[in-house]
Amino acid sequence: MLCFFSVRVGSSWWDCDHAGFCGSRNRNMASRARWVEEAGAAEVVENRGKLWLTTGVTRAGKLYYNVEETGFLAEMGALILLNDKDETIGIEDIYGKLAGGNYGCSWDTFQAYKHLKSLGYIVGRFGVPWTMKHGGTHHTIAPQINILETDQSLNRVDGASNDITKLLKEIQIDGICPSFEVYLPNSKFKKSSPGCPSFLLCLLRGKPPSRVELEAVENNFRGIPLKYAHVDNGRVSFLSFDEVTLPSLP
Repeated sequence: MLCFFSVRVGSSWWDCDHAGFCGSRNRNMASRARWVEEAGAAEVVENRGKLWLTTGVTRAGKLYYNVEETGFLAEMGALILLNDKDETIGIEDIYGKLAGGNYGCSWDTFQAYKHLKSLGYIVGRFGVPWTMKHGGTHHTIAPQINILETDQSLNRVDGASNDITKLLKEIQIDGICPSFEVYLPNSKFKKSSPGCPSFLLCLLRGKPPSRVELEAVENNFRGIPLKYAHVDNGRVSFLSFDEVTLPSLP
């Protein structure tokens, strides 16, 4: 059985915080972050509001936003991105980083990410821990196929390319593998102990995957549900596949 729904994401964006409250953003209340090319991420230099509770990864006491988080927050007016000269990087240049697909996220992947975030879901990169400090209920997804080494981090941003960025660049973006770990809205969500995600999201491109391909992917993730996103000219569609046994006819 195929479950299918789609919603077109508009051009107006609202801020959905960790408790599901939505409202418009004032630029004066925006956080500020500096893009670090070697890390492929934005280092937060002035943090405002509570978006950090469900967005960004913490390494060595610093908060970083990856490229899709940076694009989403900048669109909302919740983040001002700076270069190494403290000059503002405009939204078109941020879009250029996304469209290039050089930081572990393609343009279509970004479209799927921001659609889920606009609905209030908590979304993190697959296989990338929110923080290196873990509470007692921390859940680590360990697929049989080694897409990302989860012990890598953004600790080194001092001029040398860090391991996590290199790994993300090596991902075959056209392949079927999870892009995000997705959690339901939760006012008590903690990065140190996020628990098990509600589902993993894979991006589909080209022709539909075969049954063999789907089974090969789904058998690797300990029964965690997988959902699939397809993006066509900005229209984001989400699909899930269930196995159905048909009754035998007399």
